[in-house]
Amino acid sequence: MNVLLLYYEPRPSGQTAHVLSLAQGLDPAFRVTVVLPDKLIECLPLFEATGARVVPLPLRKVTWDPRVISTLVRLIRDLQIDVVHVHSQEAGLVGRIVARLAGAKVVVYTPQTIDIRRANWRWLYAQVERLQAALTDVIISVSDRDRQRLVGWGIPPRKVITLPNGVDLAQFEGPADVQALRAELGLSAEGPVVMQVGRLSAQKDPVVFVDGAALVLERRPGVRFVMLGEGPLMEEVAGRVQERGLEGSLHLLGWRPQAHRYMPAADVVTLTSRWEGTPFVLLEAMAWSRPVVATAVNGCPEVVDDGVTGFLVEAGDTLGWAGRVLDLLEEPARAAEMGCQGRRRVEEKYSLAGITGRLEALYRDAISKV
Repeated sequence: MNVLLLYYEPRPSGQTAHVLSLAQGLDPAFRVTVVLPDKLIECLPLFEATGARVVPLPLRKVTWDPRVISTLVRLIRDLQIDVVHVHSQEAGLVGRIVARLAGAKVVVYTPQTIDIRRANWRWLYAQVERLQAALTDVIISVSDRDRQRLVGWGIPPRKVITLPNGVDLAQFEGPADVQALRAELGLSAEGPVVMQVGRLSAQKDPVVFVDGAALVLERRPGVRFVMLGEGPLMEEVAGRVQERGLEGSLHLLGWRPQAHRYMPAADVVTLTSRWEGTPFVLLEAMAWSRPVVATAVNGCPEVVDDGVTGFLVEAGDTLGWAGRVLDLLEEPARAAEMGCQGRRRVEEKYSLAGITGRLEALYRDAISKV
């Protein structure tokens, strides 16, 4: 079966991790082609290492050049693609139409998250998703909560299934050299570290991390905070760090390839997002047996068992976030047990092998109905 994975994102982040995991994890019986934005040229070697055919195109957020569309149509036809699996809201707007124009037998769509930044446009986005569902054979929601919302928008329940993201547990095995990782990040080998990994964007609400760090440091001045990621709010976040006088305690280290490998350097991994899907950051941290503090948005409560594998707080609750981080730092034995419970949870519910097995069955079932 010929499968084309199509996605858009402006910088490597959750979408890249998700599509890369599928390219790696799908059975070789599925001949995979990956179409990704040419802006992500640095990711090409990672995708090529999976054995997939990789095609970078000048994809943009919403508007696609007609030449891009014609190239994609030819690609789908020439490779006799059976299943086009479109990932991300942005790619979904145009990608599903193109897949139908090209004659793909099956169109699958995973939006990852179904929220958008501008609240006053959410009603329109919901209507667009409802209309485009007619072009889509299967819509994959990465959380049960978001599946219920999609159905509530008027999308037929039979078209929407829940299939969360998964991680390759083989990448999270064995003891990590914490001292070496900290040295690579420019951190002292001693003292607790709190880490956040993700784009510095409105979705991730990184200013909460900065303000929360200031609160934690009032009680625990020896804690070091690390942010791995870049994005449109980089300047604002850097200014907030300076305004708070945190230059020596909070380190903005920019984007790092395969950032998950640095997570063992942290005592606590956090996520301050306003909205999410099933965040890879949480799955990766838990796979490394690290306790987490996350916001209770979208699929996060399905990943984090509050009080067992970490803590959940409301989005924007800086004081609550700081309090839960302090709880974990002040009770290291409890934090370690939470980390162990997190690892077990990922093994049971979010292993890549299990998730890709279900996806393969979905592809086969969809083709059988054509």
